[in-house]
Amino acid sequence: MTQNQDISIKQAVEELLQTNLFKNIERRNNKQFAEKLAVWLLRYIIVVSSMKEALKIDLESVLLNIHGERFKQILEITERTFQQKRMDDDNYQSYIW
Repeated sequence: MTQNQDISIKQAVEELLQTNLFKNIERRNNKQFAEKLAVWLLRYIIVVSSMKEALKIDLESVLLNIHGERFKQILEITERTFQQKRMDDDNYQSYIW
């Protein structure tokens, strides 16, 4: 496939499901959950990417437009969580770390 060639959503979902992250999600939950999550994430990525392209604004502005003030809360929670997990890296063996 050439660099500028688009792929179908079905193909993108299949590729996403083959990643180690999604294999782990499937193992921890189930295949149906992993497939649904992959589809929703791709939909979300398409919306975010389209907004960025159309509005010519940065990612954070797109996310703020979509989620409003909740984006700030989501960011604070995830940053705190990821920082804590990085500090506990030696003792934590889950998804990302």
